[in-house]
Amino acid sequence: MKKYFVPTMMVLLTATTCSFAQKENNKSITIENRLQTDPVSLQLPAFHSTKNIEGKAFELQNLLQDNQLEINELQPAEKDNLKWNGENLQWSKTATNKKGFTGSKSAENSLLFYASYFSADEWMQAKLIIEAYPLLEVYIDGEKKISHYKAETDDAKELSEELKIEPGKHCILVKVVSGKKNDFKLGITPNKPWDENNIKLSLSPQQSVTIHKILDGENVRNIELSSDGKFALLSYSRTLPPSDNSENWKEIQEIESEKILYTFRGSQLANIQWLPTGNRISYTKEYNEKTSLFIFDFENGRETEIANSIADFSDYNWTPDGKQIIFSVTKDYSEDWKIRKIQGMEDRLPWFRTRSFLYKLDVASGVKQRLTYGTITTSLQDISPDSKYILFSQARPDYKEYPYDKQNLYQMNLETFEIDTIWKDKLFGGSAQYSPDGTQLLVQAGPSCFGKLGENIGKQPLANNYDGQLYIFDLKNKKADPITIHFDPSVSQAVWNKSDMNIYLKANDKDYIQLYRYQPTNKEFNALQINSDVIGNFSLSADGKNIACTACSISSPYKAFVYELASNTSKLISNPQKENLKNVKFGKTEDWNFTKEDGKTIIGRIYYPPNFDSNKKYPVIVNYYAGTSPVERSYGGRYPLNLYASMGYVVYLLQPSGAVGFGQEFSAEHQNNWGITTADEIIEGTKKFLKAHSFADADHVGCIGASYGGFMTMLLQTRTDIFAAAISHAGISDITSYWGEGYWGYSYSVNASGKSFPWNNRKLYIDQSPLFNADKVVTPMLLIHGSVDTNVPLGESIQMYQALKLLGKDVDFVQVKNQDHHIKNYTQRILWNNTIFAYFAKHLKDQPKWWENLYPDKNL
Repeated sequence: MKKYFVPTMMVLLTATTCSFAQKENNKSITIENRLQTDPVSLQLPAFHSTKNIEGKAFELQNLLQDNQLEINELQPAEKDNLKWNGENLQWSKTATNKKGFTGSKSAENSLLFYASYFSADEWMQAKLIIEAYPLLEVYIDGEKKISHYKAETDDAKELSEELKIEPGKHCILVKVVSGKKNDFKLGITPNKPWDENNIKLSLSPQQSVTIHKILDGENVRNIELSSDGKFALLSYSRTLPPSDNSENWKEIQEIESEKILYTFRGSQLANIQWLPTGNRISYTKEYNEKTSLFIFDFENGRETEIANSIADFSDYNWTPDGKQIIFSVTKDYSEDWKIRKIQGMEDRLPWFRTRSFLYKLDVASGVKQRLTYGTITTSLQDISPDSKYILFSQARPDYKEYPYDKQNLYQMNLETFEIDTIWKDKLFGGSAQYSPDGTQLLVQAGPSCFGKLGENIGKQPLANNYDGQLYIFDLKNKKADPITIHFDPSVSQAVWNKSDMNIYLKANDKDYIQLYRYQPTNKEFNALQINSDVIGNFSLSADGKNIACTACSISSPYKAFVYELASNTSKLISNPQKENLKNVKFGKTEDWNFTKEDGKTIIGRIYYPPNFDSNKKYPVIVNYYAGTSPVERSYGGRYPLNLYASMGYVVYLLQPSGAVGFGQEFSAEHQNNWGITTADEIIEGTKKFLKAHSFADADHVGCIGASYGGFMTMLLQTRTDIFAAAISHAGISDITSYWGEGYWGYSYSVNASGKSFPWNNRKLYIDQSPLFNADKVVTPMLLIHGSVDTNVPLGESIQMYQALKLLGKDVDFVQVKNQDHHIKNYTQRILWNNTIFAYFAKHLKDQPKWWENLYPDKNL
C-alpha cells in the first residue's frame, strides 16, 4: 500500500506592507509568519485505483476533500499540541520566504494544513486571493471559501472570493495536497472604502467573545442529586450549527471521582429522576402513544417496568417512602372549530381548555387509582414526609374581584381519599410544601398572599406580587408567619431540609441570585458561599446533606456545583464551556451606582471593551429592563452585554425603581407608574454616567430594551433627545392595546397598573403610552418584533412604526418570521443579533455599510 507523507502545519498571518496584488488600488495583506507541526503520514484507502459504482477512481483531490480533522475546531497557538493518530504534534513558529511563498519541501502528494488569524474592527468587504500551484482548499471560520483541484506545473493559478467580514477575529485554514510545486501566496485585499489598516493579523488565537461562543458548545442546564448525594444527574444541551436543531441529554456522574457512569445521549428515555431511596432512577418510555414507567437499579443493573399503557401521561412524583407515585394525566379538550364563543378572557389562550388531574400508582401491585376529577385542573403541590397525604391546588379566574385569580388548597389522605380544605378563594395564592414534621407548610407567594400580613411597602398603595416571599403556615391554627417580610431579596425557590431543619432558598438579591439558609430557631438568613453571581437551578439530596446547583457569572457560563452543608464548601463538578472559551478574552466589568436627588441609590454596572483605553472615546450603549425583574449578572442571555462590549462599546446597565430584589417598597414602585419614574431615572443616570466618564462619547449614545424594556425605549424617546439611536424589541407602544390583547396583558397589569383601567385612568393608559406621544420623538429608532409574538402582539410595533412614518421620523421596522416573544431559532437569533449590531454601527460609529448590506433599500 502506498503511503502519503503528511507534514501538518498551521500558518498564522501578521500584518505586512508587502503586496503581491493591487485590487481597486488597495493593498493586499500577505502571509508572512506561521505556526507548523511536525510531519505525519497518511495512507490511501484500499482499492483506491478501483472505480466505484459511479465509475470514478479515488483521486488526490479526494484526499483533500476528506475530513481528517474538524476544520472549524482548529485554532492553535504556539506550543499547543495537535493530536494525530495517537501522536502529539506541537505547534511551532516559523516564517515564509520573502516572496510570501510557503517554500514547502514536502514529498509529492503529501497533505498539509495551514492556518492564519485576522481581525476586523468593523464590518467590511474584502477579497480573499490565493495564487497556488498545488491542490488546496481555503476555509474561513470553518466554511470553505476557495477550492483548487488541479495541480499547476507552469504558472500559479489565481483564485479569489469576495468576503463579507463581520467584526472580530477570524481563522483562515488552507488544506494542501502537495505536488511538484507546492508554493502558494495568500492575501486579503480590502474593498473601498476600507484599506489595509482595517485588518490586523496576529499569531494568537485569543479573541473577544462572539455570538457563536455564547450560543455554541455544551451547556449544563440542571443538576439533581441521588438520595445519598453520591451521584448527580446532569442535564446538558448543545446547538448543532449550521442547522437550527439542538441536542438535549442527561448523564450520571459520580461526585467524588467525577467519572461519568451513564449517559442517556440519543436515548428515548424521558422524565428521568432519582428515587427517594437507594441509587435508582425512574424514567418513562413511549409505546403506541402511551406511556410506561420503569425503574433502573444501579446496584444489580436491573430494569423493572412498574406501569404501562398510561394515556395522556404528563409528569410524576415519588412519595418519600418510595412505595407510591403520584402522576398527572393531561388532556386538551379544545375542539376543531370554524366559529366559536369565547368563554372568558383566558379562553382565547390555546392552552386554556387543557385539564390535568392526579392519579396514584402503587408500585408493588401496579394498581392505579384516580385521585381528582372535575372541571378545574388539580396541581400537585407536595407529598407529606410520612407519604400519607398530598397537597394539591386549584386555580381559576375570578373577574369580580382584584386580582382576578383565586386559588384553593387541599390536603388529601392517600388511603381514604378524604379531603381537608387548607384555604379557599385565596388571592395571590402561591405554592406550598410540608415542613419536615408535616405540621406546617412553607408557602411561597407574593406579599399580599395573606392580606396585609406579609406586606412591607411603606407608603406605596399596592404591593408588587412578583416580589417572592416565604411564609410558615400552621396547619392546625391556620395562621401564617411572614418570615421574609424584612428580607429584601425576592424568593423564587425554597426547600425545607428534614436533616438540619433549615430552609434553603434561592432569591434575587438586587442583580445577584444567591442561595440562602434560613434557620427557623433564630430566624436568621445567611448566604451560602458559592463562587458565582447567579444561581440557576438547585436541588437538595434526599438525605439533606448536600445541595447541587448550576451557577454562572458575568463572564463565566453555567457550571455545576455540589455544596456540602456540614462543611460549607462547594465543589465544581461540571464546566462544559471551558474548552470553548479558553481563547476568549473578556473586558472588565465593574459596578457604577448613582444617587438621585431624592437620595435613592440606583445601582448599575459598566461593561468595558477588551483592551480598553481610558484615553480614547467610546460610543455607549445603555441597557435596562425596567420591568419587575432586575437584569441579573448572568452570562449570555437575550442581550449578552459582554458581546456588546467586545464590539467596541462601553455598556452601561442600570436597575431602575420597580424591580424585585431591593425590598418590597422598591418593587411596589412598579405599580401604576408605567415608566415615568423609571424613564426619568434612566435619563438622569445616563447624564450622570456621561459626565463622570471622560471616555464616554456623549454624542454617540444608544439605548436598547425588550418587552417592558422595549416600551421604555419608546417612552424615553418621547422624553429626551440624549440618545443618538434607540432599539426596541417587542416593545409596548399603547398600554391599552397591550392590556387587552397580550396573552399576559391584563394579568401582568395586576402588578403594573393594579386597580387601574383604560376607563378610570386615562392619564396612565393614554398619556403615558408612547404611541400618543409619537410626535415628540427625534431619535432614530429601530423596532424589532417576532411575527407571532403572543405576549406583546406584533401590532404594538406596527402602530408605532406607522405613527413615526407618517410623522416623517427616522424609523426602521424588522420582523422576525415565526418567532414569539423570544428569538429562539438558532440562525434567526444570529441574524437578529447582527441586525442590532449593524444598526448601532450605523448610528453610533458612523459605519452604515453593515446595515446597508443586511437591508438594502429596494425600489418598491
